[in-house]
Amino acid sequence: MYESHFGFTGTPFNLNPDPAFYFQSRGHGNALSYLRFGVYQGEGFVVVTGEIGAGKTTLVRTLLSELDDRKIVAAQIVSTQLEAGDLLRSVAIAFGVAPKDLSKAELIASIEAFLAMLVTQNKRALLIVDEAQNLQLQAIEELRMLSNFQLGNHALLQSFLVGQPELRQLLTSKPMEQFRQRVIASCHLGPMEAPETRAYIEHRLQKVGWQGVPAIDAAAFERVHHWTHGTPRRVNLLCNRLLLSAYLSSATTIDAAEVDKIAAEVLAEVGEAKAHLAPLAEPVAGADAPADVPSERPPQPRVRPRIVAREAGPVVFVAASRSDDVKLATLLQGMQGREDAPPLALVRIGDPSLFSANDEFHRQLGLEVPIVEVSVTAATAAGRIAEVIRAFEPVFELHEPCAIVVVGNTDSALACALVAGKRGCPLIHADLSASQAAAAECDLNTALLGRLALGFDSAGGDPIAEDLVGDAVAQARSRAVSAASVLRQAPSGFRSVTAKQGYAVVVLDEVVESGDRRRLNALLSELRDASAAVSLVWSMHRPTAARLDAFGLRAVLKNDRIALLEPLGYADHVGLLAGARCVITDSRDVRAEAAVLGVPSLMVGLDAGRVGDGDERQFSTLSLEKVLRQAPSTPAPIPAPPVRASTRLAQTIIAGLRERGMVANPVERQRGH
Repeated sequence: MYESHFGFTGTPFNLNPDPAFYFQSRGHGNALSYLRFGVYQGEGFVVVTGEIGAGKTTLVRTLLSELDDRKIVAAQIVSTQLEAGDLLRSVAIAFGVAPKDLSKAELIASIEAFLAMLVTQNKRALLIVDEAQNLQLQAIEELRMLSNFQLGNHALLQSFLVGQPELRQLLTSKPMEQFRQRVIASCHLGPMEAPETRAYIEHRLQKVGWQGVPAIDAAAFERVHHWTHGTPRRVNLLCNRLLLSAYLSSATTIDAAEVDKIAAEVLAEVGEAKAHLAPLAEPVAGADAPADVPSERPPQPRVRPRIVAREAGPVVFVAASRSDDVKLATLLQGMQGREDAPPLALVRIGDPSLFSANDEFHRQLGLEVPIVEVSVTAATAAGRIAEVIRAFEPVFELHEPCAIVVVGNTDSALACALVAGKRGCPLIHADLSASQAAAAECDLNTALLGRLALGFDSAGGDPIAEDLVGDAVAQARSRAVSAASVLRQAPSGFRSVTAKQGYAVVVLDEVVESGDRRRLNALLSELRDASAAVSLVWSMHRPTAARLDAFGLRAVLKNDRIALLEPLGYADHVGLLAGARCVITDSRDVRAEAAVLGVPSLMVGLDAGRVGDGDERQFSTLSLEKVLRQAPSTPAPIPAPPVRASTRLAQTIIAGLRERGMVANPVERQRGH
């Protein structure tokens, strides 16, 4: 209706996905890179998730428009509560294989024959399942079975699963363990930031020949982002109505007041439109942010110009545990704030649900780096190393990093270090010194990592090493709520007991992962008995809870003096630690956090005898009571270090990369380099 009035060649804000209007936001650009990487691999599963209207379907159709149909036969199905038999028939129909009245065995044989025929024609098959969060578990198992089809060394079928965030929860469940072994890449589409929302609107308008009429002022763009939270479909819905209103009123300008008026009208309507817009809030006085965003939210980082000597790849940070992820977040913040830094990327290796609780901490730090998730399911150390090497090599090929940064001494960190060494890429170990690596009692992983990290020395000849735990704790404490606020999740009876005797924090993920039923039952029984001395709070991650449930052991912990909380964000985790009388843990990183906070800790192993250094021992009530006697009456304040470790380390890394020609000296900027 309004298109000819404004001189447009088409409708700029259709709700239907259209690859012709694809916009390369930061998130969509990263996701498209992962999809292209998946197509390049030609096997396994790629998982793409995002909220409703985030642009998942447009992303997939953009990818399909790039594919060479002479080499790749792509088929797409939309999952609407498909069961296993329905899924197989849908796959057959999508590829043009007539299912007729075939039995399941005949149907599978027909699909396999079709896929094998494609290989003889130098083609391969790609299956895209949209709305995959609706799939039944048995249907996903059928997809996994189809992925087993091979002709010689060639996989016959590759699949992309596209769905809402519930898909990630589904795939991290215990029955999906075998399926997760086949996932080669996954990504999540989040909303656009305010500058991207404006660029998105202008991009779509320019696609249809917009010449600046109607004009849209800067405040109007801000209000569109506020109302829509940067979700593409919501933006389309609101902008379409704004253009219609401008046409009907013969307006030539759209301002903030008009956006608020039209958005309120849309919100007042019934149906789908109501669900697609956020409620209006008045702006905070003297600030650009809307009132529904907490006032303490840190400002979004400025986009700084990149000064690079050449087209350098990113520095890739590898986090193999939740603690690794937190420590590296502080270093990423220090790197991101430097205008001479190269691009940055983060690879998370492990169960995605373990890292999701850290996402809020990343947002609080203002981090804006692409994240690659690599799932690892192998049970043995050798299996994990082999699996991570296989998964990390294509990530390396895709990003061509100028350096790899690892922390800790996990099997996954070692695997990534081995890939870096093989490719001649500098390895930076951020918290391991040469003396630690050379110590006689150090484990094999530590020794190997120290040897590999010698290729990137600090000025003193020692591998770069900084204690990042103190930085992470200090950053979290500045954003943490009180322990009392965190404990509001606990039952009221537990809180009344805690108010009198205090509490101890329990973190025992590694012990639960490696223990069998008998030994775990004994440990949990000891914890239950020990709760008479002090109340226990356990913020239990989903894999830990799932393993205890598989053994039927969570019931052992049912006690008014034991509170099992949902996984906490890192700031809340630190706030809870700060108010504790002691910490019972199997994690050296958690013990280090407690030490920074001045809270005594008790290290726990499943077996009797020494399980490490210091005061580590098998858990018992007596050992707990001894630690409790060391607990201070009030938490000690955390002294702020004069120079943050992450700042020093960022400076050292940049200097080292500059010496290798990876980044330009800032003076070159003045010369027009």
